[in-house]
Amino acid sequence: MDALTAARRSATPIGDLGARFMLDGLAYKRGAELGLPSGMGTYVLGRLGVMGDVDLDTAVAAAFFWNRETIATNWNTDDSAVTPSAAAPLYGQVCVERGREYLSGFEGAARLVELLERVVDSADDTGADLFAGWRDLDRPTDPEGRAYLLTQVARELRFCRHVAAVQAAGANPLSLVLTKGGDANANLFGWSDLSCGPLDPEAHASIEAATDQASSADLLCLTDDERAELVELADAALAHGTA
Repeated sequence: MDALTAARRSATPIGDLGARFMLDGLAYKRGAELGLPSGMGTYVLGRLGVMGDVDLDTAVAAAFFWNRETIATNWNTDDSAVTPSAAAPLYGQVCVERGREYLSGFEGAARLVELLERVVDSADDTGADLFAGWRDLDRPTDPEGRAYLLTQVARELRFCRHVAAVQAAGANPLSLVLTKGGDANANLFGWSDLSCGPLDPEAHASIEAATDQASSADLLCLTDDERAELVELADAALAHGTA
């Protein structure tokens, strides 16, 4: 399988499976047990905190599709509270623990680790600090937990490629949110004024194609057969993890 086809076909299974723990009520419960703030604070500090105790502007830029005020409300670099840099490994632990449950008994976990590890460890992290932060989290030794964490890392890699494609096109991030998830998703992301409307279908297709093209470069470290295997394993992992 060529790299472009593999990038296109692996996007949904990696993206959906990697995001699952972020939508899991048990993840938020576990985060609170570990000392993370409740609700959206768990997600904001945990996901973006891998970049360290960066300023608000940097966090907002990395979140990209989120309303600034939603990030600002939950971004805390005060040493008296849970800082982003302290939250990140805790959220990484939550990711691993939930992923270990999702992929329990998945026979392809070890091979998925081998392939994803090569992809994320060889990827260019220039302008992709969010990806780099997730890539550099400690990885567990068990195949299920490691495979899930690496799936999330690969998800953030494509996310950063997607952000770059949107920026290059000069598109409104909120329009992309509306295009992909409608009003409900835009509200979740903290937006109330939705007057910009969704993106033109042709412009949206162009951005997705640019994202696929950029992501294909990250898969050049694999052979054609390995890319086909990665797509197959990603599909199987998603099916297993959401059964």
